[in-house]
Amino acid sequence: MYSKSGCRGIPDRHPYAPLRNTLDIMPMETDTIEFAGAESGDWFFHCYILYHMMSGMGCIISYAGSPSNPQLPDARFARRKLFQDDRKFYLMANIGLESNGSDGEVLYANTRWLAATEWRLGLKPENGYESETIIGRYLGKMQWWLPFVGFDNHYNSRVKPPGGIGYEPEYNLFGQKSNQANRRTFMAGMRYTLPILVIPEARVDDDGKFRFQLGREDVPISSRLRFNFMANTDKEYMAGFRYVWTKCLSLSTHYDSDLGLGAGLTVTY
Repeated sequence: MYSKSGCRGIPDRHPYAPLRNTLDIMPMETDTIEFAGAESGDWFFHCYILYHMMSGMGCIISYAGSPSNPQLPDARFARRKLFQDDRKFYLMANIGLESNGSDGEVLYANTRWLAATEWRLGLKPENGYESETIIGRYLGKMQWWLPFVGFDNHYNSRVKPPGGIGYEPEYNLFGQKSNQANRRTFMAGMRYTLPILVIPEARVDDDGKFRFQLGREDVPISSRLRFNFMANTDKEYMAGFRYVWTKCLSLSTHYDSDLGLGAGLTVTY
């Protein structure tokens, strides 16, 4: 049965009731929406979670030749205000607390700008530590490209510094000497979003070192099990799993080329 607003659903007392045209989509679920375009004007499709909607999960379908809406005397201004609302910034964090140390990311972003800090901190001194902070802006209508600048701080005691006792130079896959032993450097680079949300990243630091990286977070294995991975030309790599226990807690395990194997909890905000 079709309601007057065009969506097929369960009949209720009012043809324009909001819940009549609400579809609950579960994790890993795909749904097809069938509707009759019998009403003129603008149709707003959006996520009912407000911060999702305000960070870009919405779209408008407009029918050409529709009469003007008397409740919107300035339709262009109203549309501009609507698009402005999906530029809201939000804070997000993933904090891993595992037997080999802590790794995670905190980001502050909207549909255009991204400021993020990620870290890896070993429990043992020989595991070292690393933190990367970047600021970037997505380009284009589809926002596949993200140029960024940032700062990288990396210490790894297993890589001996130049001139130190037992120093043996290590090289990245580009044939450049590694600076992982004590790297404090500014950088600039570019990220791109591939079709299945794999993110390649190319960057260069102020020491002239190039790095190419490939990775993805939250690869869905099932409705609760997630896989993530990362590898780059500095011969750093990581792979792990998370089992979503509650909205904010996951059971997690991963192997990191610096930290080794660990298991514990991941806190999501």
